Parts: sequence; C-alpha cells; structure tokens
Amino acid sequence: MISSENSNTTSEDLYGLFSFSYNDFSDPIQWSDATGISRIKKYPNGFASLYKIGITNENKSEDSSIKQLWVSVSYGKETEGGITLGGSEKISDPVDLDFKDEFSYNTVKRVFYFKKKGISPLGLIVHIEKQHIKPTKFFYGFILRTRLFFWRKFLTSLIKLFDKTLTGILWLISGERTSEDIWSRMLMDKNKVGLYANNSSRVHNIPLKPAEFSNVGTIDFFGYKAKRWSVISFCVIHLGISIVFITYQYKPSLLKFLFNNNFLTLCYIVVSFAFFESLIPETLKILTNKFIPNIFNKIVFKSIKV
Repeated sequence: MISSENSNTTSEDLYGLFSFSYNDFSDPIQWSDATGISRIKKYPNGFASLYKIGITNENKSEDSSIKQLWVSVSYGKETEGGITLGGSEKISDPVDLDFKDEFSYNTVKRVFYFKKKGISPLGLIVHIEKQHIKPTKFFYGFILRTRLFFWRKFLTSLIKLFDKTLTGILWLISGERTSEDIWSRMLMDKNKVGLYANNSSRVHNIPLKPAEFSNVGTIDFFGYKAKRWSVISFCVIHLGISIVFITYQYKPSLLKFLFNNNFLTLCYIVVSFAFFESLIPETLKILTNKFIPNIFNKIVFKSIKV
C-alpha cells in the first residue's frame, strides 16, 4: 500500500524531478491516489514497460526526512493508460521487478539514495531499466534466464502436468470434465489484470478461477442415486481386476472369505463405491481448486534474484 500522508513531498514534486527526456520514455504521470509517478516505455511489438516510483507508508508517521521508496517495473501488453499483465511468458522478455527497500528519498535535501548512496533521478531510471531488460541480453542475462526457466517454465510445467493428471483421473472416475488446465485459468484471470500509470496499484498474486466441471447424469444403483459414469467406471475397474486375477490364477484368501459372505460383500460394495463416487472426486476437486493453485501462485510470484 502506498500513502502520501505526513510526507512533505507531493506527486507534483516527483513529477518535476523526473521530467526529463530519456530513451523514448513517456512524460511522468502523477498518481491520483498516493504520492508517486509513473513512466511508460513502449516497444514496437505492442508491449510496454510501466515504471512506478512512489513513497511508501512504512515511515509515514515518523518525522524523519528520509522516506522509503517503492519502485517497480512491470512488462505487459500495452493498453490505454497502462499495461495488461499476462500477454507474454517468454523468459527472454523484460522481467518484472519490485524494489521495496533499496531506494529512499530525502524530502529536505531532495536527494535520492540507492542503498544509502546518492543517485540522480536519471541514474535511478537507468539502474531499474538495466535490471529490467537483463533477460534480453544474450550473455549478461544468461544466469537470470536460467533461473527464470526453472521457476517460470520447468516447475510450472510440472504443476500443469500434475493438474492435468488429477483432472484426468477425476474424469475417469466420475465423468466430470473441465476444458481448462491451471495455466489456462491463470492466463484467463491474468489477462484481466491491468496496471495503470495514474495510480499506485500493483499485483502480488492473482486469484485463479476455480475449474468448472461438467455435470453428469445419475442412475439408480441398488436404490442409491449415483453418477452414471461412476457406476460404469466402478464396474469396469472391478471387471478388469477380475480378469487379471483369473488370468494369473490369483486367489487371495481374504477376497475369497469376503465374497463368500453376502453381508460382507454388500458392505464392501457400499463402502468402496461411496469412497469411489464421493470421497475421491471431492478430494481431487479440492486439490485442483485450492492446493495446486496456491502453489502455482507462489511459484509464479516468487522473488527471483536479478
């Protein structure tokens, strides 16, 4: 959260300090909801980088003239007045950055600092841009691209595969199908997340849309209303197991004892089918709608050393 309370510096002051021409950047844009400014760097491919510089509220109640700055830069598809996140997932694209405690500003001396060392407004922009475009540099950005590949590509691919496997098992068991994998759901919501130059908004995570599963019909299964697909799957699985047992002449004594008793046989059918038709599908839905998305968001928004 950004605030302008108890700060002698206004967005107009920062506007004046950052009103210089540099590398096709836009003119500064003052925030309407806090003390800060934004500048936009547009690229020929329809994408843009949104730079934000503002005063945080961490020391707003203190009398100190040194104010901590929140500085960030985000890359996304260009929109009117800002960018839309999620337009590109290439590891060679500029990387999103969030500087929370590296920069500060002396409101009396009107001097910026980077790690307690003085830096000019132009130097601040140049430093941020250099780190931001590091992945685009073939040699200079190699190590960073390797980290990005591991966290943004390799691990997310594993999670995507795991998510696909669970939804596939759910379909085999209950017939409930979803047409979206976790990555598609992520991009669907992410494409709706816009960052604008005229305010202090930023994004730490994106709530994923829960998977929508198709409804399946029900039938009467020994007086129990059950999903038609679950009944068929339950029977097919047991038929397959029976064929394997017969083929290899496997006759476990426990199963012989179980199925020679009508009451125990009925108990097995009722309990195992209830587990198969209800507990397993609900567990899979919890995993695909809550557990996996939480891990996915943590990986996607993990801070990576630049």
